[in-house]
Amino acid sequence: MVGSTVNPMDKGGKEYKELWRDSNPNERNANGRTRTGLYRLFIPAYSSLEGFFDKYGNPIIEDPDKPIDGLDGDFIYHGAKTYLKNERQALIEDASELNEVIRQFPFTEDEAFRDSVESTLFNISKIYEQIQYNDELYPNPVVSGNFVWKGGEQDTEVVFKPDVNGRFRVSWMPPVEMRNLKKYDRSKRIPPNAHIGVGGVDSYDLDATVDGRGSKGAMHLYNRFNMHHPSNMFVLEYASRPPLAKIFYEDVLMAAVFYGYPLLIENNKYGIARYFESRGYDGYLLERPRHLVAANTQIKTKTKGIPSNSQDVIQAHAHAIETYIHEHVGINHDTGEYGNMYLNRTLEDWIGFQIHNRTKFDLTISSGLCLLAAQKEKQKEKSNFSESKFFRRYRVIG
Repeated sequence: MVGSTVNPMDKGGKEYKELWRDSNPNERNANGRTRTGLYRLFIPAYSSLEGFFDKYGNPIIEDPDKPIDGLDGDFIYHGAKTYLKNERQALIEDASELNEVIRQFPFTEDEAFRDSVESTLFNISKIYEQIQYNDELYPNPVVSGNFVWKGGEQDTEVVFKPDVNGRFRVSWMPPVEMRNLKKYDRSKRIPPNAHIGVGGVDSYDLDATVDGRGSKGAMHLYNRFNMHHPSNMFVLEYASRPPLAKIFYEDVLMAAVFYGYPLLIENNKYGIARYFESRGYDGYLLERPRHLVAANTQIKTKTKGIPSNSQDVIQAHAHAIETYIHEHVGINHDTGEYGNMYLNRTLEDWIGFQIHNRTKFDLTISSGLCLLAAQKEKQKEKSNFSESKFFRRYRVIG
């Protein structure tokens, strides 16, 4: 329903998405069955678009080298994919209509399950520009894989193992000489590359539930502005829920060690803080940034992370993402260049984000924590109220 304000995910779509998720043929039990006993199948809209079949019934997806005689006797000059991309491009300034067209004619599974965006917080036109740009990049700048300790020996050297089914998605890695650096403050391990980047983690404390569901653990790493490496860029994304929480914690720890970046967490989920402390890496966890402390608030003890239920923090978190999208996502019409945000799963998560129902948007939470950690505290100018500044002094003679 184009232009409808009805959210299909609230009208049975959620149940269907669960049915879809539980029908993955790659996740079968010992009897060879999925949870539902069904196998799912997704066919992109451009593979079966009316008017784009040749006279033999074959779909015309890509642009042909020369006109093709179509099923209805007319010549076809462009492929279905180009046709649908042109339809999307024509609606780039109308976020709501664009989203509806994408949902009705999806290219991917994620697009097929998009929510209505009538109440979206962010500029989805810029997000869609970035997603479309990312989809056309070749080779894909994002690599999937896992981090492991070299030789299986902890606290030695972390290495990255590419794996199409890996839990991490990486769009940039530090040069070899910057990886696995060690730095100490007295005897405490601290992150050696904090001047280059930071991380954000949306953690969980409980192991997997009986049915394997529940929020995922999420993590992002982000490069601050700098003169020597890609700047203002999310370089790593993680969204997974291993069977044990400590597996997630170790994944996060290894990524932080490999990059040498400090991490900002939410302090209501303290399992990860205890784990880092037990492993001797609590120096990698950031304390609450001073610019996120409400005015007239006295903090007597230093605490790792920030409170997730603080309205000031929630608003600052959303504003940080909103600002980043405006400045670094999609096309810059002044320069004609696109942003370097290549992590489509995070972009998709931003589209559906609801500030009053934040729990299911794991990637949005961790990416926003990254941006908060990267913000520089505004330095207050010291006021000088000395008399000499306001009153001219005279020497009286006689």
